[in-house]
Amino acid sequence: MNKLVRFLPLLCAIFIGAGGIYIEMDRENVPEAAGSVVEVLVSPGQSARAIASEFERAGAVTDAGRLARQMVRAGIDRKLTPGVYRVTAGRPREVVRELAGMKPDVPRVTILPGALWDDIASSLAPSGGSALLEAALAKGGNFPEGLRTLLPEETRDRIVYLAPETYALDPGDGLADGLVRAASGMWWKQHGESIPSGATGEDLRSLGILASIVQKEALADADRPVIAGVFKNRLAKDMPLQSCATVVHAWRERGVKITSVSYNDVKIDSPFNTYIHKGLPPENVGTPSETSWEAALRPAGTDMLFFFAKSDGTHVFTRTYEEHLASQKAERGR
Repeated sequence: MNKLVRFLPLLCAIFIGAGGIYIEMDRENVPEAAGSVVEVLVSPGQSARAIASEFERAGAVTDAGRLARQMVRAGIDRKLTPGVYRVTAGRPREVVRELAGMKPDVPRVTILPGALWDDIASSLAPSGGSALLEAALAKGGNFPEGLRTLLPEETRDRIVYLAPETYALDPGDGLADGLVRAASGMWWKQHGESIPSGATGEDLRSLGILASIVQKEALADADRPVIAGVFKNRLAKDMPLQSCATVVHAWRERGVKITSVSYNDVKIDSPFNTYIHKGLPPENVGTPSETSWEAALRPAGTDMLFFFAKSDGTHVFTRTYEEHLASQKAERGR
């Protein structure tokens, strides 16, 4: 008993010293950002050690090796799915505890009907998105096999083959590639069987330009095939398309936004101005919706040559210019 009493202070000193060492070591594992929420991107195919390194790089923990070991012990090292994780920075065991019941955010990119190049690029990245989109569209392998031989040379012409939709994508450096694969795959599913037999790449490119104009001209889906039929008739008769949508685009190319077209607006000297230049403009004016593409691929059989939009967004179609003027006058008198 006396011996135990004699050694008791020594034992206490040892335990206290060990506790102090543990506390000091534990304090070293606390990151500067402790308590704040940190975003960490986990990419497909990463190992537990690589994932842990991403957490250390983001400031969520101070020791990637310790975090990786904690992940293995908790059995989540192979269960973390790709995505963006928002965790509270802290000690490895605290981060692992939080990760155990967490589902990541998956990047989503939306292509809207009528979207322009810059719209799609900025949805990929606030800066540098244009280069990412350019590179992804340049890879023929990102497109369905049946479409590859019909792709235009200019990558900017290829956005018409990206179906407007919201896409959930795998995160990481391949985000742009994933978007092109998903969106062009959707386009092929919608329209692959409607491509005219024997159509060349230039034929399909022209149909894409027409579909993009139809997209910007019509609000009502029911009007789109008729508008496409009118434009087809005007092209066949060597008449200018006189599309207000192309004039709006011409001014946008100059950095000027207009919402309606005046007499002076149609005087703009631009290859996109289809009031003064016959035929189709040199490239598309945005991404066509599914119904706009179907209208271009299957235009209505009509003998109409003119149309104008009413206040409700629907259109009045006429055969002659005289009928066109009379219909406009009647509409204004209502």
